[in-house]
Amino acid sequence: MAAYPEVTIAYDADEVHLAGDLTPEQVQQCLGAGVKSWLYLNDITHAACPKAAVEAASVSFECVPLLTPASVTAAAVDTYVAFISAAPRPLLIQCSTATRAGIPYLIHKAVTSKLPSASAIAAAAHMTPPLKFVERADYTAAVAAALAPRKPTVFRQLFDTAGSSTYTYLIADGAGGEAVLIDPVLEMVDRDLALIQQLGVTLKYCVNTHCHADHVTGSGMIKARLPGVQSVISVHSGAVSDVKVDHGDRIEFGDMVLEVRATPGHTAGCVSYVCGGWVFTGDALLIRGCGRTDFQGGSSADLHASVHKQIFSLPDSTVVYPAHDYKGHCSSTVGEEKAHNPRLSKTVEEFTQLMAGLNLPYPKKIDDALPKNLLCGVPF
Repeated sequence: MAAYPEVTIAYDADEVHLAGDLTPEQVQQCLGAGVKSWLYLNDITHAACPKAAVEAASVSFECVPLLTPASVTAAAVDTYVAFISAAPRPLLIQCSTATRAGIPYLIHKAVTSKLPSASAIAAAAHMTPPLKFVERADYTAAVAAALAPRKPTVFRQLFDTAGSSTYTYLIADGAGGEAVLIDPVLEMVDRDLALIQQLGVTLKYCVNTHCHADHVTGSGMIKARLPGVQSVISVHSGAVSDVKVDHGDRIEFGDMVLEVRATPGHTAGCVSYVCGGWVFTGDALLIRGCGRTDFQGGSSADLHASVHKQIFSLPDSTVVYPAHDYKGHCSSTVGEEKAHNPRLSKTVEEFTQLMAGLNLPYPKKIDDALPKNLLCGVPF
């Protein structure tokens, strides 16, 4: 069988080829190489449109113009996903320069794999070769918007006024939709349950970023008061929970997803959760800081690697929501932390030395909180 022309870009694992404008000879070369489906993103009247030649070879041809970022509409997304899902392989996606061709390819991968937008765009930048559209901020923003939930998301950032400076996050799939509660605190359960009732959402999961040492999780109390709610924590935490998650898992609620990213270092069981263009980092990454690494299986080298590989690899625009803040900040971005975090912007050697010299006091509540949190916050 003939080879594809060198101007095409192959992603062999998915049997997808991306291409810009092709000469008639190159079109025939693709057909001779065995392409079975063709998605064309220029206007059908484009001078180089290969429709006639492709259909003459009895190959499925679909034209869905993607000419500007504004072309990446919800209807276009649905068409891309439906066509690519059904398309016999190998599939060729063509525009003028192979830049826009990566957009339907990535959108299909994100939708079918239930990837949040931040994770999907990070994946596009780390493919071999990277998808070309990530070099264009306008197209990257259009893809992020296209992958956003279609219903207005309910989001609340809640602060622990009982003393641990913990942030709890309520996220729901629209009004009346299913919800998750990230890092609930025992003393704030009444507030959280009242808010859930007022907003009319249905709590599905209490999700912890790790087994906390500075407060008792509210997960157990919430489960007792709202039967059917399930607790979630990392399989590496050593804690009891209804659902144990590991790196790459998805937590689904309504049409929304939390993607689990293992970020050990503060503890051996720390995870971060990516949701859309947000990342909930627990104690792994704080605003201009990070969690300590001198207990619960912590490791400075592991924390540095976790943050750089799993958080700093996300798009710079990704909003960072930590588990704590002690200076009045509410959120940051990946780009800000890469540039300004005084600890994690250092080399691993500098970071390890810095963390070893902190000489932090023994956590005040660890002897009470940790045994309870290993049992999901119960018994009380």
